[in-house]
Amino acid sequence: MNLLQGQDVGKWRAGSASQLTGKVYNLACFVSGPNDEWTYDEKLNIYKLLKESQSWIQKQAQKYNCAVAFEGGNYGLKEDIKLPYIERGTASGKESTDWVSKVLYKVGYKSTLDLYKWVKAYTSCENLQVIIFVKGEGNGYAMACSTEMDKEKYFVEGAVLYEKYNGGGKLAASSIAHEVMHLYGAWDLYKTFSQTQDREDKARQLFPNSIMLRTSYDADELEVDALTAWLIGWNKEPKDWYEWFRPKDY
Repeated sequence: MNLLQGQDVGKWRAGSASQLTGKVYNLACFVSGPNDEWTYDEKLNIYKLLKESQSWIQKQAQKYNCAVAFEGGNYGLKEDIKLPYIERGTASGKESTDWVSKVLYKVGYKSTLDLYKWVKAYTSCENLQVIIFVKGEGNGYAMACSTEMDKEKYFVEGAVLYEKYNGGGKLAASSIAHEVMHLYGAWDLYKTFSQTQDREDKARQLFPNSIMLRTSYDADELEVDALTAWLIGWNKEPKDWYEWFRPKDY
């Protein structure tokens, strides 16, 4: 299979996050449910993790002679965006994928595409993503657009990340970077509902420190592997065997 042709449809470069190069607009949103609330200091700590994840991505891009610069804004930093119900991610693959539209409507957008149009008109950013930080525990996940999806709900791509992992561990900056990679086309390299154990085993041999294989509280232990670098637009020399790692439904 021609790798580039094989990636022309589906979830690859179908929405607001196309290639992780150039200037990227990141909108951070702080959300909580009816019975909990962020403190301002907690939000600042999360914001610090976001900045750390962006700095790590920039350093990794330099290894591939690519440049990435982040700009952005936020909603909910002073006063939480309140939702009547908070879904807790469980890594089942059955979680809601309409967080971005729900949150943007909540803060006053009539159309999610209005945000994309604003970024294009008033910034020099080429890509846009929304990162939703949720008070409490849960398993974070990315919400990438696919060509057959309703553009109003899904074209503006985003990720949801919880204050803590299921079990209580604090969020790591590397998890933010991991989900951002997904928005630009990266595949999980560990066993999931759509990825197999044999592919994880092979990835552990080839890319033991890949950001798509594992996370760490020390992001400097991790790297963007060559396969992932190709998917997000950094590596211009793909190998035929990359296709073997494609998860189902991609």
